[in-house]
Amino acid sequence: MLKGLRMTRAGLAVALLGSTCLSSFAYAQTLTPSPTNTPTTPAGTQDPSATAPVAADSLTATPTAQSTGSTAAPTSDAAASTAATGADIVVTGTRRAQRLQDVPVAITAVSGAAIAKSGFTTASDLQYLAPSLTFNNSQGAGFSIRGFGSQSFDYNLEKAVSVVLDDVVQGLPRSIGFNTFADVERVEVLEGPQGTLFGKNASAGVVFVVTRKPEIGVSSVQGSARYGTDNETQIENTVNLPISDTLAARISGTYQQRDGYLYNAFYRNDGGSYRDLSLRGKLLWQPTPDIEALTTVEYLDHKDEGYNIIENVRNLTAYATPPSSTSQTNLDYASIFAQYGFSAGVNNQTYLANTDWYGFVRQKGVSEVITASLGDYTLTSITAYKSQKSGNFNDPDYTGTDFYTLNRNRLRASQYSQEIRLNSPKGSMFDYIVGAFLYRQDAHAFEAQAGKRNRTDLPALTYVNPVGSASAYGSHQRSYALFGEGNLHLSEQLTFVGGLRLTHDRVSGDYAPTTDFPYQYIGTIPPAVGGSARATDVTGKATIQYKPTDNIMGYATYSRGYKSPAIGTSRGVLRPVSQENVDSYEVGLKTQFLDRRLTLNFTGYIQNFYNFQATALTLQPSGDYLSVLTNAPKVEARGAEVSASFRVTPALTFSANANYNHSQYQGFLVGCYANQPVNAAPGPGCYQQGNTRVNDATGTDVILAPRFTYNFGVNYEPQLTETLKLFSSASWAHRSSTLSVAGDPGTRIPGYGLLNGTIGVGGLDGHIRLSVYGRNLTDKLFIARLRPLPFGPTGSYLQTVAGEGRRTIGVRLDYSF
Repeated sequence: MLKGLRMTRAGLAVALLGSTCLSSFAYAQTLTPSPTNTPTTPAGTQDPSATAPVAADSLTATPTAQSTGSTAAPTSDAAASTAATGADIVVTGTRRAQRLQDVPVAITAVSGAAIAKSGFTTASDLQYLAPSLTFNNSQGAGFSIRGFGSQSFDYNLEKAVSVVLDDVVQGLPRSIGFNTFADVERVEVLEGPQGTLFGKNASAGVVFVVTRKPEIGVSSVQGSARYGTDNETQIENTVNLPISDTLAARISGTYQQRDGYLYNAFYRNDGGSYRDLSLRGKLLWQPTPDIEALTTVEYLDHKDEGYNIIENVRNLTAYATPPSSTSQTNLDYASIFAQYGFSAGVNNQTYLANTDWYGFVRQKGVSEVITASLGDYTLTSITAYKSQKSGNFNDPDYTGTDFYTLNRNRLRASQYSQEIRLNSPKGSMFDYIVGAFLYRQDAHAFEAQAGKRNRTDLPALTYVNPVGSASAYGSHQRSYALFGEGNLHLSEQLTFVGGLRLTHDRVSGDYAPTTDFPYQYIGTIPPAVGGSARATDVTGKATIQYKPTDNIMGYATYSRGYKSPAIGTSRGVLRPVSQENVDSYEVGLKTQFLDRRLTLNFTGYIQNFYNFQATALTLQPSGDYLSVLTNAPKVEARGAEVSASFRVTPALTFSANANYNHSQYQGFLVGCYANQPVNAAPGPGCYQQGNTRVNDATGTDVILAPRFTYNFGVNYEPQLTETLKLFSSASWAHRSSTLSVAGDPGTRIPGYGLLNGTIGVGGLDGHIRLSVYGRNLTDKLFIARLRPLPFGPTGSYLQTVAGEGRRTIGVRLDYSF
């Protein structure tokens, strides 16, 4: 019945979307670049504006270009012909359209074609295409770059890795700002501190997402439909409408859904399904060659039966199970599971839940990007407003009992941003970009966590609550910044790049007990609390770039990053968190040989974070684990990245990327893990500090930061007949084991690799393409998160099975007219 309902919703969505829905990848659009798809420069300017799109064929020449734009497998005839002559990838994340091989920054560029061929559907899947990128499905959901991201959550905590979608920062809590790859042209991952070219500060890096702009004078429809394992369904469509000689609209939409593949033994049904809907409308107006105005309205709607807005369901596993406690703060999980005919284990895909279990995010936004030429200069204004409603509801005791029944969270948030940026012309000895930025965010949240806790004397709808009531939270952020970066060309080979940023932040947070009709709660109610913090910081970068030939470039960079302070108020306890800073040192070498058919790139880096904002997991007397917002005094990282691509023929390309990242905490005090030996004196490990035990995690790995990641790929696209072409690719993405909770070796997630592939045929004109795709072809079950089990036997752990932890095979039809 549930599957029938889901398919009915899918059919309804298809009918509603019709011809006004979107394609995240339109083959003909990518295959046949048009004049309106190249960087648009107002008359009189010498450099494309930062918002201008780049030539489609230059972007689809590679499935994944690591760090320097390696020109890998062409995806079209146009791309193939240009690839044979050494075409290059162009990126705009540096706020100018530049050949990726010429940019003295570590960047991974992933084209819309690469995303489409991978078969991946959700934003969190980008981590399998960009080796330096990982996705943290806990603590508010967000990306990490080189192992660093937001490892803690509170409503006013700034994200270490900023997501910028069409020049607009996506800063709202518990959302990364996009849920599908709707009409995506490319994604650029910029590694290391980014603050001298972007409005919003980012201490660890930026995920820069570019979607396609309307094309004036072009009428087109393109899209795709796919169907695969577990009723995976996706319908995408994009319509480009010419309105006049100066006006065009682009309307796109995506509906996608998949059934769950885990089993809820309590209700005897499947769990872990998800559904995404995204709609975007763009209106491009070019009244004169010197002025361009782009208006964007967007809506996304996500729902899942998982946790933290991705399609995962928590699962139980016990790595060690000493005798269960008989106290009221623990549950005998082994006996409870036995009643339902299953037991805990690392391969377990059965769980128990007797309450609502789902998460949702609904987000609306509008933005206006105005670009104007002022003589040889380009002025860009970016104004944006976004609002969000989100929530998640789950069974916090993971059983069919009412021991801990309620975990309800709802959030309303909004943000407003204004950025102004001035680009000087290029071609002289000195060129620069300067800008100003204003950002404000407000959030209001409701939380309730409660259960009977083995009490038999409580009336119906009355529960024990850790704070004796429901909780209301408020958060407010204000950020102001001036930033800029300049290039001093000392000679044709030698360039000095310097940038500065002045940031002023004000944050505040508050907590207050509140009612929750019709429930009644008992427990000690903490008083309302609130606090604020402010900081002013100057950061910047300095780079020496040397280019002895057109195909060899080396650089060395020092950059200073910053992340604003925060105010934690979880459970009525005020926890001010200091600002975070990072010193980053990076050297890189970008090379191409054999008429640019062979690309080899190398990057080495050292990053030292100070007052790193993180979470310490502590066991409470109630048997619950509490995530405490805090600072790690120092975190050190040392790493190296290598990428290679070899275009053997216009139809055959091999590519490879490998990253090594060794990151460790220094002086970070967290909770002692189960059965950890207690040292007699302070130092690394567990020891007594006053009335509590603490674990000095010095020398342990940073959480969710694999030491090794590597990708291999092959792309083969020969012409079969005068009208048909074969499209085929295969890739292997591997990452080593990681810790999920700081300082706890029991939470080490095993390493895993994913094999993906696609094969299909299509016309040379790009109108139709039919393909078969496969993800995780080896059917590898892997874990996204692992943490101690609340209220369980000492040494037990709770796992989140990854949404991609099962083989997926499907068919896909792409069209363009």
